[in-house]
Amino acid sequence: MRKYSIASCIVLLYLLCITHGIYFNTREYRKQTSNEFDVLIFTQQWPLTACFVWKNKSDTRSCSLPRHDEWTIHGIWPTKYNTLGPQFCNKSLVFNPSAIAPIESELKENWLDIHKGSKPYSFWKHEWDKHGTCAVTVKALNNEFNYFEAGLKLFDKYNMMDVLAKANILPGNKYMVQDMLKGIQKILNTRGQIMCVTDDKTHESYVIEMRLCFDKTLQLVNCDGIYHFPTNCRSKELIYPSHVPHYYVTQT
Repeated sequence: MRKYSIASCIVLLYLLCITHGIYFNTREYRKQTSNEFDVLIFTQQWPLTACFVWKNKSDTRSCSLPRHDEWTIHGIWPTKYNTLGPQFCNKSLVFNPSAIAPIESELKENWLDIHKGSKPYSFWKHEWDKHGTCAVTVKALNNEFNYFEAGLKLFDKYNMMDVLAKANILPGNKYMVQDMLKGIQKILNTRGQIMCVTDDKTHESYVIEMRLCFDKTLQLVNCDGIYHFPTNCRSKELIYPSHVPHYYVTQT
């Protein structure tokens, strides 16, 4: 009986040590990797579809749209393969409107808040808090000004209006999802991502976002392995609208 008790204590102690070690190792691992990521997703949104989604959530909502038909920036998102995030990495990096004052006019034009009536800077603050505070581990994005300026530079070089037009993909038409993906690959020699919203009544799909992926030196890479790659679109055919649609939709 005495031998059994000693043996039991040894086994119990061993199990406690293992459990204790796993717990603390896991906690330390999470601490070390909380802002680690594989790629940066540069996301552009089609304002007409984004307005469609925004307005149909409430009859009282209206949109701020670009003066011309143009894609606009949604954000630069540090991302791990096969999942979302990291997000909201550092609460101490408080958004400061004065930091982006030198480029504010460009941001108003190209990183536009579609949601008319929102509080000033709310869209940019959200993108900084959620994504920018994680992106600062990249040298070129290591502060608020650099993060937003990098978005403008990427937009200038990879504007989806120009990319799609070069592939003969133009607003006001319908396209097969794979044809749009092939168009991006043909022009940029990279595999991107398309995101859609779906009309609950007609079941038609509208393109809302185009996404390109970059490594930590801001060089184009394939988006293979990111969440919802290569698309979330339920329909094989997409509408690339030339005006704000008028049906109720939900994000797919």
